[in-house]
Amino acid sequence: MSSTENVKLGVCNVLFDGVDLGFTKGGVEVEVATSTKEITVDQMGETPIGEVIMGRTVQATVPLAETTLDNLVAVMPGSVLISDGAKATGSITFSTAAPVNNDKISFGGVDYVFKTTPLLQNEMAIPATIAAAATALAIKINALSANFVASAAAGVVTITAKSRGVDGNVAITKTVATPANVTAVNLTGGVDTTKAQVKVSTGVNINLLKLAKTLVLRPKGTSGEDDFTIHRAMCPGALNFAYQFDNERVFNSVFKGYAQDNGDLFAVGDVTATA
Repeated sequence: MSSTENVKLGVCNVLFDGVDLGFTKGGVEVEVATSTKEITVDQMGETPIGEVIMGRTVQATVPLAETTLDNLVAVMPGSVLISDGAKATGSITFSTAAPVNNDKISFGGVDYVFKTTPLLQNEMAIPATIAAAATALAIKINALSANFVASAAAGVVTITAKSRGVDGNVAITKTVATPANVTAVNLTGGVDTTKAQVKVSTGVNINLLKLAKTLVLRPKGTSGEDDFTIHRAMCPGALNFAYQFDNERVFNSVFKGYAQDNGDLFAVGDVTATA
């Protein structure tokens, strides 16, 4: 049935390897192209009797308005950041059992709550396994946090400050029915940067596939249900901006997708969905 709720507008956040690349300028664009080969026979002339897909490509054009050194390293293969600063890191481990109703984890001014029925933006449905709990929490942190990014593996959520500095050194608190189910390690190690530079090499013979990471385009205000995910994506590196008083500097970055070993290229929607 048709629904006006299916008509969607709005900008997206761009996450590369789980890290939010920040503000964009001019809109993010996705292009999917499919090449085909028409099948013809002499008896039918130029009229095709069939058509076969020969391949498919996907790329995302991301005009990054936050022209930080970290973003430069992310989109420029063959570059390295040299800095005396450091990002704070911490973790949350679901070690014994999945969360229960009203289990809460808090840090950075945000409460992340597991609920029987999710109602609010910061709430998550109760998962069946500890691995699913970690994945759900990481997705929610990436959707809501302005200062931290998270990734999940085997029931462990690793949290990293987006910026270098002591501001990332924050405590993680938990209010859970069974304390032994959840272990939290506070974010520490953040050091303010006083000097930094990015060194860029020629990049000759760099294999972009080996550098490829997951690129997620997440519409603003959502928490994973409308994601556009390129499983393996990398940018070859290009800069085009001017130092002008009336224009923003922008890293015009084109991320190209590469097929996974099983042939998967990209996904639309919640990647945690299973059959």
